[in-house]
Amino acid sequence: MPRPPRNEATVIKIAQMRYDQGLSQSEIAEKLGVSVATVSRHLQIAMDHGIVEIRVAENLHRDTSLEKELSQAFQLRDAVVVINQYGASETSRVLGSACARFLSQNMHRGDIIGVSNGETVASVAAEMRRAKSRDHQVVTLIGGVGKAEEPTHTAQICRAFADAIDAKARILPLPAVVESSDIALTLRSTDAFQDINGLYSSMSMALVGIGSLHAASSSVRDGLFTQQQFADIEKQGGVGTICARFYDGEGRVLKSGLEERTLSIFLDQFAQIPMRVGVAYGESKVVAIHAAVRGKLVNVLATDETTARALLQNPE
Repeated sequence: MPRPPRNEATVIKIAQMRYDQGLSQSEIAEKLGVSVATVSRHLQIAMDHGIVEIRVAENLHRDTSLEKELSQAFQLRDAVVVINQYGASETSRVLGSACARFLSQNMHRGDIIGVSNGETVASVAAEMRRAKSRDHQVVTLIGGVGKAEEPTHTAQICRAFADAIDAKARILPLPAVVESSDIALTLRSTDAFQDINGLYSSMSMALVGIGSLHAASSSVRDGLFTQQQFADIEKQGGVGTICARFYDGEGRVLKSGLEERTLSIFLDQFAQIPMRVGVAYGESKVVAIHAAVRGKLVNVLATDETTARALLQNPE
């Protein structure tokens, strides 16, 4: 996030005259005795620094009746449901924007916010804007997943989210899954892991993706797990994953044999975070999302209308 301009008071004054009082740029220029170009430049600075935001209201894309139904059916703390757009990429962007706005509205000064990896979580991070409250920390809930330079990588999501709200990024500089339990045990004893792990109990909010055990899952594509491992976990009753931790159809933690090699927050730790926002949508994820909300792994769900309707067909 760029530093505030030195003439911030003037920038704010011009922004208020334009957007609160409804004056044109020429009227502002005349009142202040400056050029229209100066007014235009100050308005652009206001946008660049988050003093002014111009966007289509996310509420226009939300289905509040479905949000209410979801919250009641699954006893959720809250829900964000967006109307499907023309194409998956646009639906993902709108969902990310709506979820980002929800998070911003629920942040308080000094919050510690956890984030996971994944495409949908990345779409939320990309849409975050500076929050009204300050002094936040954004912390990775899982080690690195995917290519380090891609926006879906855990560290990149954490940085993007933190930069957007002018917060401090706290990144776990370790891979999500390692070759053996012995290596994982050694890494858990490092200062790097202990520092991040120590923040988990102080978190007030977390944003996570909900993964299915589908062969086309990003976890398989990113090399986190293999199709065979997913097949083995399914045989044990597994249906979904959060932060590379598996759970069954009732949302109960599943001992898969892989957890000893995984470097991420444990689901019992995760369950202690007051606001646990799961963001996910799509036919292939309905079963995993259903188990996550039934089992109270997440208590806020952000999704699209098609997924919401599928979940409501069989809430029990």
